[in-house]
Amino acid sequence: MINTKVLINDDLVQLIQKDNFIGWIYSIDYENALVITNDDWKSNVNGIPHNCFLLASTFNPDNYGNTLEIDKEVILLRVTGSCKLPQDDDMIRTKIDNYQNKTGVYTQDDSDFDNLTKNRMQFSGLECRVLGTFYMKSQKLNLGSDIESFSTSLQTRVYLPKSSALEKIVNFVDPIRKERSSKDFKELGIKGEVLPFPIGTVRYTSTDRLHRSGNEEKVKFCIQPADFLARRTAVLGMTRTGKSNMIKQTVSVVKNVSDNFNLKIGQLIFDINGEYANANNQDNGSISEIFKDDCVKYRMTKTDGFKPLLNNFYVQLSEGLSIIKDIITESKKGGSADIDTFIGLSLEKPEDDDRGNLSRWYVKIAIYKILLMKAGYEYGKNLTVKFKVDKNIRERVNEILNNEKTEEMDDFAINPFDGMDYQTAEKWFLAARKANNKKSGGPLLNSSKNEWIDNECVAMLNLLAEKNENDSYIRGFRTIEMAKSYHSSQRDVEVYTEIYNSLIDGKIVILDLSVGNAVLRERISKNIAKYIFNSSMNIFTDGENPPNIVIYIEEAHNLIGKGMELTETWPRLAKEGAKYKIALVYATQEVSSVHKNILANTENWFVSHLNSDTEIKELAHFYDFSDFSKSLLRSQDVGFTRVKTLSSPYVIPVQIDLFDPSKFQK
Repeated sequence: MINTKVLINDDLVQLIQKDNFIGWIYSIDYENALVITNDDWKSNVNGIPHNCFLLASTFNPDNYGNTLEIDKEVILLRVTGSCKLPQDDDMIRTKIDNYQNKTGVYTQDDSDFDNLTKNRMQFSGLECRVLGTFYMKSQKLNLGSDIESFSTSLQTRVYLPKSSALEKIVNFVDPIRKERSSKDFKELGIKGEVLPFPIGTVRYTSTDRLHRSGNEEKVKFCIQPADFLARRTAVLGMTRTGKSNMIKQTVSVVKNVSDNFNLKIGQLIFDINGEYANANNQDNGSISEIFKDDCVKYRMTKTDGFKPLLNNFYVQLSEGLSIIKDIITESKKGGSADIDTFIGLSLEKPEDDDRGNLSRWYVKIAIYKILLMKAGYEYGKNLTVKFKVDKNIRERVNEILNNEKTEEMDDFAINPFDGMDYQTAEKWFLAARKANNKKSGGPLLNSSKNEWIDNECVAMLNLLAEKNENDSYIRGFRTIEMAKSYHSSQRDVEVYTEIYNSLIDGKIVILDLSVGNAVLRERISKNIAKYIFNSSMNIFTDGENPPNIVIYIEEAHNLIGKGMELTETWPRLAKEGAKYKIALVYATQEVSSVHKNILANTENWFVSHLNSDTEIKELAHFYDFSDFSKSLLRSQDVGFTRVKTLSSPYVIPVQIDLFDPSKFQK
């Protein structure tokens, strides 16, 4: 006996809505299908838009129990265009003859055509792409990405899915993928079911007068939160087509999962235009305002409400030096021998067993810090330096200091190893420079017998004194003043470490990069990304679970160049980050500008209007975006997006909802 209850609840049967019949397949192969339809059938379903989904089956849903097993399937089609029927040329000639015989523009005579001719003229053809086959397996709806076979003798009816049927199609997730997502969440400690999150409604065309009218149910499209954890997501489209809105939706979805299931997911936003850190008139509130209790903001310049993104040059020695050197090089204010030596300076610490170089390194660091102070780099507290030097050097420097003193005071007997404050250290180093200078008449302290400083130290001493080796005036320490705005005395720990700890704690970290030097912005962005990647990789290789992190990059072409080597930070993060539980969401106007390795490893795609054939052709290399080439080039509607997610087997055209802060504000 047939279990009628099973048949009624069979998801495959429920896909077929008899009232939405629109025609028959008259030709089909493994890739494409041609459908004959009729104006009257089109009118009954309120039109057949370009790129809409169609369903084709040979069985009668009212008599499904008697259907042969081989016919228990539904073919999913997408309308990609129109096609000519064999008799179309004859129908065109008939129409032209009729038009030529008319005596007036608005003449409408029912006797123009006989009923048979009028009926035949209403038929037209649709060209469709075969997207796959729905079928039942273990009482679950499955979808194959192709068809096993096709029959040309059977009558295969075609339907336009709406409401519940369309919702099943656009939100379909393969049972294996769904089970895998549940397993992933369980491994994260989430016991409850994580429900899909609606972000928009199905929209086929820019002209949506009929298929999205008040009489038609707008079908919701939902995304699976698991798709965005440890995955790559592209948000592509021209300016003001909804990229930022989509990223806000994504940030909110991830935050919602984090809050509801007590799962810490850190989110890091590289905010190129400052639109996530700051409110503006074009958006419904900034992310930083909506999630202000769980948000940390950074900026390159000192600003109320922002933490300093910049490092302390006295703490992060090599990083600070690199920035200073970049600014000098960019300004083209180098040129002197001492500045050129400074630009080649290295502050890397030698190995502990390399005593000679290690001793000179401590001296070099002390001179560098005093040079920073002289150039006006704030320290935040009293600066002291400390290093060892031989007794004969101390005596010679103290001798010079005592000879130069102009007031009645005790003789200098300074030992740098006891520690010197800034003022004392400056005097001591200037005296040491004089003692080391051939023109001073004193012994050469940097002799082969007493190599306590190297040429780099000598160059910094010259910059401190504003004199070259011939004692002629040079700009000196004033040359390095230009980078002061990129130094912060407010932090004692490295900013990268602080950011990573906030991400581990599940915070939303926003880096406002809308102000500041572009070269420095790229350097800081890359270094932060590199630090996060390396830190998570080290945790993973130590056999522990790295934190869940999602990284967002606006205007990605500014940070991720297509010419980068695969060993560089961003391509490597995109390729290997998923293994270390790092997700990447990148937004850009230019598909072709993104590194091909990043594109090739992207699982989720949100694509709105692109204004170039070049960009469209590049996009067409991925999934079934080629079906939407003309639509993407023409349609400029804000939020009209073609979406392909990890869980979705095919691209779905969606009108993304406008971000609503009220849904997330506590």
